[in-house]
Amino acid sequence: MFKRRQPRADGQPKFGDRRKAKRQVVGWESRYRVVHEELEHLHYAGDDYETCVLTDLSMEGAGLHLVAGEVTVGDRVELDLPLGAHRRASIQVRAEVRHASVEQGAPRAGLEFIEIGDLERALLYRLLRDMKQNVTQSA
Repeated sequence: MFKRRQPRADGQPKFGDRRKAKRQVVGWESRYRVVHEELEHLHYAGDDYETCVLTDLSMEGAGLHLVAGEVTVGDRVELDLPLGAHRRASIQVRAEVRHASVEQGAPRAGLEFIEIGDLERALLYRLLRDMKQNVTQSA
């Protein structure tokens, strides 16, 4: 018989963060859409996307607070990822929902990136590197 462990008072996992890559806190507005493989077509309008707030980001995934819409674990989503807080440029990355919950009345989702191209990976790496340098310089 397995015994479920009680969560720690500080909310941190007992054996540290088990993520593959350290996430950086973001807080940017973004948007996403749930991908329905059977309905795939080449062009999507702005109405096909739902608003969200990108809470954290790493090379392997992202955390979202969903403003509108819902997702469930296993859903595939396309995230319109802004390349900075006040930049208009963005990249589209595909991800799979690995965690979905409701925290403080707002739906939250944890995403793991899948099917990322070389260009998107390079831009994501540069974005995270620049964010880390800005945090270091401001401290």
